[in-house]
Amino acid sequence: MIHYRFLLRELVLRDLKVRYAGSLFGFLWAFVNPLWQLGLYSIVFSAILRMPLIGEGTQSYSAFLFAGLLPWMAFSEGLQRGTLAIVENAHLVKKLRFPSEILVLAVTISALVHAAIAFGVFFTLRLTVGGLAWGQMPLFVAGFVFQIAVTLGFALLLAAAYVYMRDIVHGLGLVLSALFYLTPIVYPVALVPERFRWAVEANPLSTVVSLYRAFLLGSQPPSTAALVTLATLATVILLVGGLSFRRLAGGFSDEL
Repeated sequence: MIHYRFLLRELVLRDLKVRYAGSLFGFLWAFVNPLWQLGLYSIVFSAILRMPLIGEGTQSYSAFLFAGLLPWMAFSEGLQRGTLAIVENAHLVKKLRFPSEILVLAVTISALVHAAIAFGVFFTLRLTVGGLAWGQMPLFVAGFVFQIAVTLGFALLLAAAYVYMRDIVHGLGLVLSALFYLTPIVYPVALVPERFRWAVEANPLSTVVSLYRAFLLGSQPPSTAALVTLATLATVILLVGGLSFRRLAGGFSDEL
């Protein structure tokens, strides 16, 4: 893959340019979209439902919410756009000889770029108020790497399967809707009833969100067992996704 780093860079830049081509506000939408989501959820869960923050490092619901939305936005966008990457670039897959997984990687990186913009804004705000827990930064970086592995692994698996089964994209929307509420983004884990907590804790994104909040808000970091589980799941998901993609890639040209 390292031999195709120039192609990867060009694909990422092309994706970023095409997305906002002809748009009046252009790249400004990368700021507007996360802020719009933040505003909506903040109004619903802090002003209307009044979600209490138990066991978190802040009493600001907006800060709590945004720290959880950051990894989710990168994951959901990377997964949705990665699933479509091969089919949407069928002309390249059929005509050019290069590892087609680079198309999935390119849109995954593009999604990370958008999330990085929102992260940079939020990081600057937290730096201003002095709410960062610098001691948690190494764990945060590790969590970020595992987040990429989980996103790319699932994206590779679904992108390959989508070439053969077009119903996948419809089911993906349903799964992501359920997974959003199974991840402690709009609520703290302490509010989850004990009998259901295992489902939340088994979700690798829950640990990733906890690592973001531990660094950005000073919340309680996840346990060592949770970190080991995240690392294991991320490795397995990436390997399964990569191997499945390679196995199915031979029939892409015929199906497309």
